[in-house]
Amino acid sequence: MSFYKQRSKTNASGLPYYDIYGAKLPNLDKDKLATLENYIFFETFLIPAYMNDVYSKANIDWMVRYIDVEGPYGYTDGDFDVTVKAGDVVIDAGSWIGDFAAYAVSKGATAYAFEPTTESYAILQQTAQLNGERLVPISKGLSDRDDTITLSLGDNNSISNSIVIDSHTNNAETISITSIDQFVKDRNLERVDFIKADIEGAERDMLKGARETLKKFAPKLAICTYHLPDDVGVLTHLILEANPDYKIVYLPKKLFACVVK
Repeated sequence: MSFYKQRSKTNASGLPYYDIYGAKLPNLDKDKLATLENYIFFETFLIPAYMNDVYSKANIDWMVRYIDVEGPYGYTDGDFDVTVKAGDVVIDAGSWIGDFAAYAVSKGATAYAFEPTTESYAILQQTAQLNGERLVPISKGLSDRDDTITLSLGDNNSISNSIVIDSHTNNAETISITSIDQFVKDRNLERVDFIKADIEGAERDMLKGARETLKKFAPKLAICTYHLPDDVGVLTHLILEANPDYKIVYLPKKLFACVVK
């Protein structure tokens, strides 16, 4: 029996769902469940499941060395701490079905989960219903402006959808995008504590649209760096340009950044 099926429960309405240490996900078809098991588990749930939710350098180094995955969205090393805390306000860019957002809520955070694609957003809404009002689904992508654009739809169960145009696909969807700075203004947010981003090459545009947020709030950052060849250099420049106080740690496929106090 799979890790997720072992954690299957039924709610008061008789609908099945998965409860992963307090993070609740809706029942999924076999293809999406396979994606959850083969990809997302290692990013979101391996450390909570098998390492007591400890994102230490030693645990992350072990993962990077022995498991060929992107790695988790947390990292600690002494005073350097990029993990979700109770009370955090989290931006989840590229939420997919809301696995990381559900994890953040289980830690006591409030998560704004951005997912622009129709299919994934429908499941994200179910995830939000299971996890309560602190998981807020947003049917938009994150970039550097308010606009309506074309999203290229990937073949890998919607986890590789990209607003960076892919000339090799005819499968696309028109979506709305906004910037983090504009979202913060529109929602009158008094803080942003954590930004997670896996948005298939649009991470740089997201950071361009988050300059004021990085400068004012210095949120912890966990951002993928493998979608474009120059991601590491470009993303580093944008982060430090917005707030030179950031310290940055690099893994093979992610960067972590925070202001060490």
